[in-house]
Amino acid sequence: MDIDEWINSYLSGKLSEKERQELARWLDVSPEHKSMFCKELRMRLRVLAAVKNSRLEQMCDEVWLRVLPLVKRSRRKIISWWVYAACVVLVVGLGGLLFWFLQPDVIEAPVVLSNVLQTEAGNTKAVLLTSIGEKIVLTDSVLSHSVEIPGVGLIQDSLGVRFVEEEESIAQEDTMGWNTIIVPERGEYFVTLTDGTRVWMNSASKLEFPVRFAENCREVHLEGEAYFEVTPDTQKPFLVNMGEKQVRVLGTSFNVMAYPEDNKTEVALLQGKVSFDVAGKVFVLNPGEIATAERVKGEVMIRKGDVATILAWKSGVFNFEDMDLVELTVKLSRWYGVDFVFEDMAAKELRFSGAVTKYRSLDYVLDMIAQTTNVEFIENQEKIIIRTRER
Repeated sequence: MDIDEWINSYLSGKLSEKERQELARWLDVSPEHKSMFCKELRMRLRVLAAVKNSRLEQMCDEVWLRVLPLVKRSRRKIISWWVYAACVVLVVGLGGLLFWFLQPDVIEAPVVLSNVLQTEAGNTKAVLLTSIGEKIVLTDSVLSHSVEIPGVGLIQDSLGVRFVEEEESIAQEDTMGWNTIIVPERGEYFVTLTDGTRVWMNSASKLEFPVRFAENCREVHLEGEAYFEVTPDTQKPFLVNMGEKQVRVLGTSFNVMAYPEDNKTEVALLQGKVSFDVAGKVFVLNPGEIATAERVKGEVMIRKGDVATILAWKSGVFNFEDMDLVELTVKLSRWYGVDFVFEDMAAKELRFSGAVTKYRSLDYVLDMIAQTTNVEFIENQEKIIIRTRER
């Protein structure tokens, strides 16, 4: 397992005892491993800024004793801060939401629950449309499954699908087609392309890619949101097309959000360097930069930002950083498959900051928002009405 898989397993509560032991050994191997792990956890730690050191230490001690028994108790006295970071993730996975620990002890009555509000979170699922017109349903329930696709081999397991280019020579006409993976609302999926590039797809997204990449470039088409870790190849740049916009890379890690119904396209660069081509203009991004292109005006803004916050969805977390409720509910709608309707303009202007695991039911997330924002959520004919709350 890699870091993302460990963290995802923590958050979803699926980490086995064997995997816990593997993580403990991996963290002990080198300072580099600890540093890598801390990077992924940086976003979670932001939420804990207001927690008193003594309370956090107590929480982490309890979790540490429960999930990593291989580590001797005496070592806890010299464990560095990254251990407590790991505990933080475990607390999220075991207890759900650390955000609650930032709230006052006295909490108002929760939002009244109902069927729609108790909608369960999305899960791992997608549909593969092959180059020969075959439709294959992909989930995490099949541990090992092979499918015949001309030009490539496909391996499906509990993590996602991996496309492997066949070594035998194949007739050219059999390798010119395109495959398509569609992730519906309430879904997410992980794909490894034939060049080794890894793609995490968010809900309501579609990725089109050739059976075999061309000799001089690697080109895909994206609708929706996906995080790419591109395998370096100086001879074959990697191109992500989003309508009239394009991201061009040689080997790097970045996030693209390009839903057709949104009024913006966003590219966030984690590491490496990419060019963002919009209407004939080329914008070069450096690590930590975020480019936003408005769909109507065509204007492009580049800013420095917390890319880890934007990438939080990949690790199983909703991270709402001073986000208005309009954008926030669009994200929730795609993940939970529920429609939101604003009753008044004032509610649209409200903003929220907080973090919560994606795998909680909808009522849990909405209740968290209602506790700290002057808003209430009411079910009405299978929709959720949003309105400001009378004080």
